[in-house]
Amino acid sequence: MDNLEGILNYRKNSENFSTSGQPTESELYLIQKAGFEIIINVRPESEMFYEFDEKRVVENLEMQYFQIPMTFDTLNKNILIDFFNQMEMQKDKKLLVHCHHNIRVSVLLAFYRILKLGWKKEDAYKDLEKMMEINSLLEDYFNYHIKIHS
Repeated sequence: MDNLEGILNYRKNSENFSTSGQPTESELYLIQKAGFEIIINVRPESEMFYEFDEKRVVENLEMQYFQIPMTFDTLNKNILIDFFNQMEMQKDKKLLVHCHHNIRVSVLLAFYRILKLGWKKEDAYKDLEKMMEINSLLEDYFNYHIKIHS
């Protein structure tokens, strides 16, 4: 594979910001060659036990590595603040944020767009709908977190 689009659920959101599912070790080399400077992994350690040492590989490739562990059950204000801060601090660098399948990252990105960038929910959902169906359960999840985190 020699292009980023082959990475699981890869999405280029802007020139410097992309999201994806879990890249393989060889895909991290491809990501580095594409000029990415920072990798943010939102998978908790409990999900990474069968994976390679991603932090070591990323740092050996001279990229920065951050982990903001999150599941849909553990999302809280601290996780959102950490994610929002990283998005703000790294906005001038080429950044890839990933989880297992690019579902959680897409949800975090929608929260960022709504809560920090002031997007309307419907507009933030447009990219999210490419990854998952917006059903009443997800709508309730968003309404709850927007209410308690705004």
